[in-house]
Amino acid sequence: MKPKININYILAGCVVVLSLLCILSVLKPLNFQKEQAQREIIVKKRLLKIRTAEERYRQIYKTYTGSFSTLIRQGFLADSLQYIPFAGKKRFDLQATVQIGKSGRQIPLMECGAGYHDYLSGMDSDEIEQLIEKANTAGQYPGLKFGDIETDNNNEVNW
Repeated sequence: MKPKININYILAGCVVVLSLLCILSVLKPLNFQKEQAQREIIVKKRLLKIRTAEERYRQIYKTYTGSFSTLIRQGFLADSLQYIPFAGKKRFDLQATVQIGKSGRQIPLMECGAGYHDYLSGMDSDEIEQLIEKANTAGQYPGLKFGDIETDNNNEVNW
């Protein structure tokens, strides 16, 4: 005698599988956003410590330094703070320059940042690429940063 397969059980199984796939497709971006927010809190704290160190350096030397080794050697910054969290041993991008204003006055400028690729490494690469594309389309820095090497913005943050 041949066992009878009930088509209702097969359909119920398909409904369960499709329901799970729908739930997972909604949870994936939500989990990415949650992890991104947690990582950004840590990166922002580190960027603010770097900005404070640069400001203290400027108070003494009247200019910024684009060198972590200078900040560390002179005791303004701990060695571990030069590295981007979640990016291995990759350092923040730190730059400093002096620009001549319209009045001929020298304006010290600096910029420090970490790109999405760096501090979101190990996460969904498609989501990261979408963030980068969105920032580039809007003419913004694709990541977190403070200051601007082109214009004086009083070392404002971009978040």
